[in-house]
This record gives sequence, structure tokens and C-alpha cells, in this order.
Amino acid sequence: MGQNWRVISAEEVYRNDRELIVSREEVQLPDGRVITDFYQVQLPSHVTIYATTGEGEVACLRQYKHGPRKVCLTLPGGLIDAGEDPAEAAKRELLEETGLSSNQWILLGTYTLGGNQGIATSHLFRAACAEEARTPASGDLEDMTLEFLSPERVLTEMELGSFPIISHAAAIALANLSNKTSS
Repeated sequence: MGQNWRVISAEEVYRNDRELIVSREEVQLPDGRVITDFYQVQLPSHVTIYATTGEGEVACLRQYKHGPRKVCLTLPGGLIDAGEDPAEAAKRELLEETGLSSNQWILLGTYTLGGNQGIATSHLFRAACAEEARTPASGDLEDMTLEFLSPERVLTEMELGSFPIISHAAAIALANLSNKTSS
């Protein structure tokens, strides 16, 4: 129980200029069975930030996201540039998308999005006492509106499905869990 799978071979079958890679692996399971077409999907790693102001409000964005295909609430975040440290990416993304800056950062955790396919690594952060540092300038595809919500409202909105992206829901849950364990 709990043994690693052995990769016998791997072949890249698709790659695009946005860092999406699909590969087909031949893997051997611990019981000796061989799977000849175990597909892997790789996307760039990303950061998600649960940022609170000095007044305790959570910085949220209301924007269209094409994955869930709707306007929804999100937390600040984005892709990690090649060679960029996840913590630096989190600081950059928070500043770009919200205009906020913080000197109080906590890594909430680093997680794989797909248990067997990997897909991407999600780095979740909490930024406390965030303050306005500049005008937001994300350069993203989406139009976004910055909203400041109470932590209670964020939890309610998450329960209502307003935060449909799993890394955002996880960051909200972990930030609120860390609040309870540190009180």
C-alpha cells in the first residue's frame, strides 16, 4: 500500500505557447499492471492570495472567469512567471490586481490541483494589513471590480457558490482555519 507508480515512458503529445502540455505516459502500478495511456496535463503554477486590510476586510474581485463561465467572486492571484519565486509572484499579483501591498505574508500551503494528472501547483497565501500602494493595473483579459467584504460575508458567499474556483475556496477556508487556531 502506498507505493509509487513507475513511469516506463513519457511522450509529449501537445504543447502550446501558453504553457499547456499534454503527455501520455506508460506507467507500471505496484501490483505489476501496466497502463499504456495514462495522460498528464501540465499548466503553469499559480498563486492565490487571501488579503485583508487593517480593518479586517478581505480584498475580492468580481469578474468573469471562463472556466466556470460566469461572473463570480475571486481572490487576487495569477500565474507565476518563469523563474519567479511564488512569494514574489503573490506580492506582484496582489499589487497588480488590487493596488494593495502588505508586509505580513503567510504561506497557507502548496497543493496539486489534480491527484493523478498533476495539472498545476497552487500556492496559497495570506496577506494581512494590506494597504493601498497604487492604482490597480492587472493587464488581465478580464474586467474586474475590487470589492472589500467582511470575512463572514466571504464565507457566506463561498457557501453560496460565489467563489467557484477551488484554489480560492481552499485559500478562504485555510485562512479562516488559521484565524481560529491562532485565536
